[in-house]
Amino acid sequence: MPQFEEVSVSRYPALSDSIREALTKIVPSKAGQLLYYPCRVTLESGERLDTVYIEPEKPYLRIWGVYPEEDKGKKWIRIQDVVAVEDSPVRLPARFANEIYSQGESGMGYTIFTVAFSDGKRQAFVTGNAVDFIHYPPGKGPNDVIGVEPHEGRNAEPIVTPDWYWCLYSEEVE
Repeated sequence: MPQFEEVSVSRYPALSDSIREALTKIVPSKAGQLLYYPCRVTLESGERLDTVYIEPEKPYLRIWGVYPEEDKGKKWIRIQDVVAVEDSPVRLPARFANEIYSQGESGMGYTIFTVAFSDGKRQAFVTGNAVDFIHYPPGKGPNDVIGVEPHEGRNAEPIVTPDWYWCLYSEEVE
């Protein structure tokens, strides 16, 4: 992983009071020292995105090592374009995401896991090392998840998780 040199001046603005308040209502998942806030956001344009991680700049850089807008493999949006935030309807419940995060990556740069649903069905997923967003099977959602099996599903036909966006902000108070 690239080494990140601590930045002294933030590249991003601080959160607005309304966005900060909305984030307090979202249960984050935790991977090591980073709290992930899987969000649905509404942009100034009216567009809604269900798969957005809103993260403070410095902790993000310590873990990921590069700004999302400088990484061809990442999608990102500007925090100043976000007008509303709520919990993502397509996230894994935090306790299950935490279980996967606690087991570490399955291989170099990816994580594979199987989700068990209340009707007995199971679905394998593969993603980069952020695991909060999945494609739920038709008719299923977060309330249907009853368990996860980290590193399981290699012989299944995994479904790649949806694209997600990073949205960074400064922790500095303006």
